[in-house]
This record gives sequence, structure tokens and C-alpha cells, in this order.
Amino acid sequence: MITVRKRHTGLAATAGVLGGVLAVTVLGGTSSAATSRNDAGNPPKPQARVDQAAAGASDARIRITPGQGAFNVGIEDPVKATVSNGKLTKVTMTAVASGAEIPGTLSADGTSWKPNGRLERATKYQVAAEAEDAKGRSVTGNATITTVSPANNFIGHLSPEDGSTVGVGMPVTVNFDKAINNKAAVESKIQVSSSSGQQVVGHWFNNDRLDFRPKNY
Repeated sequence: MITVRKRHTGLAATAGVLGGVLAVTVLGGTSSAATSRNDAGNPPKPQARVDQAAAGASDARIRITPGQGAFNVGIEDPVKATVSNGKLTKVTMTAVASGAEIPGTLSADGTSWKPNGRLERATKYQVAAEAEDAKGRSVTGNATITTVSPANNFIGHLSPEDGSTVGVGMPVTVNFDKAINNKAAVESKIQVSSSSGQQVVGHWFNNDRLDFRPKNY
């Protein structure tokens, strides 16, 4: 509902939209809410826009990870919404095709949110977040992400097995069930450490085997 003050009479006119029809009830005076202009002859600015300009932009900054338009997102990759200089007030994550909402948990301090479980494969999700800064000024953030399809899944078989005793020259080997195209991306997700602090490096054999050995024998 919009309330417009009359410059000459001090009485008010109220306007509301009912069933798609603009209904105007004039309590006094002769000016029209739809055609009234200010002293300079310019149309008045909408009150919501004036209030927003007076309040200023929110200091809160929302970040959605992995980010707008991300493809081939792993079903167990960290998907989350975070905010700086404020607190999250609402976060929803929905599957675009079905409209199903994904349950999630907001942190105790209100600065982060994440889904409760792993996501489905080959699914597009919409994440919408709302936050407020210390002055109550709101901001929104949105992102659409798509998880990896089954065609891009692969399995790595690790040897030696956990708890095995082997010689000093035995590498840590990962054999994949299909050829790997983006070797650098796959290798960056595998971490091998040593108790002695020796630097470990990877070496590829063809496109389906990755060995890790000490940099210096």
C-alpha cells in the first residue's frame, strides 16, 4: 500500500492493487497519486528506492562456493555459503529439475552454511543466500552449480594396502579404472606425506597409473 501526502490539504490518499486493478481512495484534496509531481516538475521517486538510497548498501558480503556456473562439481566437494561483515539470515539449496530442497546447517555464529550430506550426480542446484550487516541492511547472493556426471567418474585402486610392510623402494601406486585426461587436476587431489619429511613427487605411467616416490632416493 502506498500513502501519498497532499501538499495543499495535508490529507492522505491510499492506493492498492486488487485483482490487477489499481484502486485509489481519496480522503481529501484533488491531487492524484499516479500523476503527482514535485515542485521541480519531475515525477516523485518510489519510496522504496528513496529509503534504500538513504540506508546505503550493506556491508555484508556473501560468497557461495564453488561459485556461479561451476560444472563437474564432486558430490562430496565442499559446497557452502559464507558471509563476511554480517550474518546469514536464510540459505536455501534446491535441485532445479525437481524443486526438492536440500537440508543444510547454519553455523552457530551465522557466518556459514553447508548441506548436510553429499549431493546427487549429474544434478543442477540453485543456492540462494540472504544476509544482514550490523545495521540490519540486507544483501542477497545466488549461484547455480552442476555436479559431475557418471561418465566423468573414475575409481583409483591404491597399493600397497594399508598396514603393509614394504621395502624402501616401493612406491605408492594408484591404478585408475579409466584413462585420465586432466592429470594435473587428479594429482592435486591426492596427498602423500612421509614421517621423515621427505618430499614426495608423482610420476605418471600412460594415462591410468600414478606413482608417488621420494624426490631423492
